[in-house]
Amino acid sequence: MRSDNLKDLADNPAYISGIYNYCDRWCERCAFTSRCLLYATEQAEPDANDPETRDITNEKFWRKLHDVFTDTATMISEWAAEAGVDLDSVDVTAEMAEHERELEAAEQDELSKIALRYAKTVGNWLGNEFVTVEDVHDDVTSGSDPVNEDLTVRDAAEIIQWYQFFIAVKLTRALSRPASIAEGSDDQDDLSFDFMSANEADEDEAIDYDAVIARANRIDSNGSAKVALVAIDRSMAGWRSLQLALPEKAHTINPILVELDRLRRLTEARFPQARDFIRPGLDEVLSEFVS
Repeated sequence: MRSDNLKDLADNPAYISGIYNYCDRWCERCAFTSRCLLYATEQAEPDANDPETRDITNEKFWRKLHDVFTDTATMISEWAAEAGVDLDSVDVTAEMAEHERELEAAEQDELSKIALRYAKTVGNWLGNEFVTVEDVHDDVTSGSDPVNEDLTVRDAAEIIQWYQFFIAVKLTRALSRPASIAEGSDDQDDLSFDFMSANEADEDEAIDYDAVIARANRIDSNGSAKVALVAIDRSMAGWRSLQLALPEKAHTINPILVELDRLRRLTEARFPQARDFIRPGLDEVLSEFVS
């Protein structure tokens, strides 16, 4: 998408600001696609429905990725010029090295390791224990509605697979924010206040950018942990649905549920404010959606 077209979309007040930052990227099951700028930009692409553009082994995927990078670089240059920032004078070597260290530490954290172990367990279970769609009728409880049970099993498996790796990715991001466990207020409004203050401050007024960045990291950490917890909750519901629909597999699912519950408890202990995080749109009551 060209930068001028993106700017036109971004000016549309119908879009919920930042709704895509803490969603699960499952657009097909989202009720807010009409309010999401990211979804709109993806759908505006002429090849949006071309599966080859989502195939990492296909040339179209890499060509599209190159186009996105080029457009992004152009937009960044334009924004920097408007703000009077000389990008050539910015040395980010130290910051990149620090980020790499933080990411490596996050990947070695107990939560990340448990989440990755869970992802592998899911793959093993689906490969060794799960039946094909054609065999589902033989696995449901006798006397139940086969049509509804088929949907239950299929949907549960789809939910489990969607969040299989997603949980680990979001937990690693939450853990990689340097201020994730920092003391202090975690009010989401504080972040916007700081940025507004920075934008409106006089040139001679000192701005504590370190404090602003630390608070931004803390907020992003809790937001990432929140969506990871949502994914854990939904995964547990999916496993429980499979357990009820496939009772002869219940004993193989029990250990998975125990491990997921342990991951949930550890995540809540590490990020005690994550459950209270209000994701834009997704956790808000919007009057236009109330009948």
